[in-house]
Amino acid sequence: MSKIGYGLNLRLPSQQKKLQQQQSTKLPRPPAFGFNNDDEDDVESNISRQASKNKSLKDTEEQQKKSLKEDPTVFYYDGVYDDKKLKAIQPQVQDRQDRMPRYIQLLKEKTKEREKYREVVYERKIAKERSQDDHLYADKDKFVTSAYKKKLEEQKIWMEEDVA
Repeated sequence: MSKIGYGLNLRLPSQQKKLQQQQSTKLPRPPAFGFNNDDEDDVESNISRQASKNKSLKDTEEQQKKSLKEDPTVFYYDGVYDDKKLKAIQPQVQDRQDRMPRYIQLLKEKTKEREKYREVVYERKIAKERSQDDHLYADKDKFVTSAYKKKLEEQKIWMEEDVA
């Protein structure tokens, strides 16, 4: 079979033709589905692979033991991570506990002050009603407890401070 194609065909010497044919010959393909008769080559390559694998495993095991001798917490990743997270979160929690609300204390004081003022207004209203009804109960005795007298005195002092 002649290998003459289209275009320029140069004649090669016979030795070059033989070399070219040898190079162009294809290597035999391995049989389909892995039915190979070269079992000896596979066994040797498997043995060498296993030997190198075992050696690398021993080396890594030695490195692990050496690093554990130097520092026992080398492979304690979760604990280190948790410690870092705790250190980052703890100042925030402490800051939240230390901070006082800005206006709540002032609002509470104002609420107490308004409550006192309402009580004073209510007591004055009751006193006016009582003065209007005094002519009905003129012959009766008036009973006032010491706690009520003390409360009226505190209100009087508070009103004087408020005015001043």
